[in-house]
Amino acid sequence: MVGKGEGLGHADVTIAWEGVDPRTAEICFAHANGFTKALWRPIARRVVEHHHAVRWVSYDLRGHGDSAAGSPPNRWEVHGLDALGILGDASGLLGVGHSMGGTALVRAELHRRGTFDRLVLIEPIIFPPPFERADIPLARIAEKRRRVFRDRSHARERFADGAFADWDREVLDLYVDHGFAPGPDGWTIKCEPATEADNYREGGNHDTWDRLDELDLPVVVVAGERSDTHHGAYLEALVERFADVELVVIEGAGHLVPMERPDAIADLVASAYGAQRHG
Repeated sequence: MVGKGEGLGHADVTIAWEGVDPRTAEICFAHANGFTKALWRPIARRVVEHHHAVRWVSYDLRGHGDSAAGSPPNRWEVHGLDALGILGDASGLLGVGHSMGGTALVRAELHRRGTFDRLVLIEPIIFPPPFERADIPLARIAEKRRRVFRDRSHARERFADGAFADWDREVLDLYVDHGFAPGPDGWTIKCEPATEADNYREGGNHDTWDRLDELDLPVVVVAGERSDTHHGAYLEALVERFADVELVVIEGAGHLVPMERPDAIADLVASAYGAQRHG
């Protein structure tokens, strides 16, 4: 690990990061709803193996990991502004974002052009209108998410044999170790279920779909072959919204591609970084 720290996002919300000082980064990683910055470590490590001197940073979106929660409901625009808050005047980065994190980086670029020179968007949550807050089933599931486990080993066992059975084992360990913290009642989740649910309800309440043609930079859209969200006609329509785009489908993966296939994502990121460096 290179380092860790905190910066101020939108409205002075404290945003936690790890890697290099965000203002000096070349790659910025943004995670999906309900997860944490630490899950990018195996991917970042593999990218460094390809490009030894690369400077990367990952950050916890507000309400996740070690970042403050702000004041829900949080419109998704704030996630992009939080990224800009910690990146300062940095420009020309490679942005790598998964799901809500991908949308956050797109919103950051739309707000301040030139922040990124290239984007790798892994199943970004960017849907066509109507743009409105919605009480989708995922939100109700998130609200019922278990907050506390007896201890770390119990939490890991439940995830490994349950919803995250297809995850890379190292990534699973990172989620258990950094998405939770010891508390008076046991191993306690850091991202409150209400925060995760609020993000799901706000997921369609932004006009990013209508603004994708404003992006004047290369974009790689990544989807899982078994995705339950990014497939068929929708995926084709999403890709067509970008002016300069490549679509990559990861065999055997679902929506949680970086957790299931960190090796494949690392190769894509290393390739995109190399292409960016060499023009």
